[in-house]
Amino acid sequence: MRAMRWAGVAAAVAVLTAACGSDTDPAPAEPVIDLAKLDTGNLPTQPKHYDKATDPQLARIVQAERLANYIPLPVEVNPEVRHAAPAMSTAVRPFIDLDSRPVKMRTKADGATLNAAAPGFLSGFVTTGCSDPVPSLSYEFENLVLMFTDEAAAAAAAPALGQADFDAAPGSQRLRIDKYPDAFVYLGTGTDVNASVRSWYATGRFVILSYVWDNVMAETKVSDPAKLLARVQLSLDALPPALAKFPAVAPDQLTEEPVDLDGVLGRTLPTVAVDQSERGIPGVYDRHGGLQLFPGDETAAVFEQAGVDRVSFNGGSVFRARDAAGAAAVVVARAETSRTFRPADSPANLPNAQCRKYTGPQQLAISHYCFVTYGRYAAEVAANQLLDAQQRISAQYAMLVNADR
Repeated sequence: MRAMRWAGVAAAVAVLTAACGSDTDPAPAEPVIDLAKLDTGNLPTQPKHYDKATDPQLARIVQAERLANYIPLPVEVNPEVRHAAPAMSTAVRPFIDLDSRPVKMRTKADGATLNAAAPGFLSGFVTTGCSDPVPSLSYEFENLVLMFTDEAAAAAAAPALGQADFDAAPGSQRLRIDKYPDAFVYLGTGTDVNASVRSWYATGRFVILSYVWDNVMAETKVSDPAKLLARVQLSLDALPPALAKFPAVAPDQLTEEPVDLDGVLGRTLPTVAVDQSERGIPGVYDRHGGLQLFPGDETAAVFEQAGVDRVSFNGGSVFRARDAAGAAAVVVARAETSRTFRPADSPANLPNAQCRKYTGPQQLAISHYCFVTYGRYAAEVAANQLLDAQQRISAQYAMLVNADR
């Protein structure tokens, strides 16, 4: 499977190489598409303009998404963590409530207790990864970065959150990282084996919750706390200097921050009210932040070659590349077919779109995916019904075209 994915990267690079002729080579011509003939269902086809984040809750979410552009990727923290986490762990990356699912999945204490222990909390972001594509052979490696109003609030919250979490896990064992004695660390308990470690650590105006769960230790019932601690220490070595570069915005100025970056989120098809393909809160990121949502060496290579500088997520995803050739390379890589992704019919009157169907064993996986390019933008959508996916990609294409009119 890995060879297949790299084949897609090689094909994408070939697209870029072929496009790099002389400086006088014309840009690829856009296909002539009659938007009036596209089946877009009841979906919007006009771009949306986003102004400032005037709603305080929206402003906090925007800050969490901006924070993602600075948090190191899991593989940058720990080279062993080169694989995407299970789907259940990758959704809803930004959060503004410690009683929300991203926190509940990784802590023992109830959300109300955590919220009470963390006055001054603004928002947070989750980064996740695994050491092996086979879950039973892997360990999960996750960091939640919690942003606070100021350093004093973060410094007070870290031990309070750690204590609340520890108190909710009877029988757990306090541990210590010599290099970081202020970290509140404990070894979690399972039924009859200790396979997880949680660490709460304050740095600047942030609190880092590091969580490591080792499936091999759980399967073999042989715990190695030293190994778990060493993985946590990698996070504490890497994250603080990166977070220190995040530009501070005064709490009373958060509502003055723009929601969109370069209008890319406004070009991205919104989701419907209830949508299984919805992977998280809509937002727009730079290339680095986009790799939090679309991890992997292959994706990073394509983003680099294609010059991707914006990645937005709403009901679908839009990738802004350096040029049309870069956008085409993104689609070549993202739309690759394989033993588990079979070709599917393109939507009517949109022959430049590509669709595929997932036929693999993963439960709860979305069935259909469609892709298209327009100028320097590449887009993808997902839905369980082919017609739904076709209508979405048609509406997404129309939205990209209309944004330039």
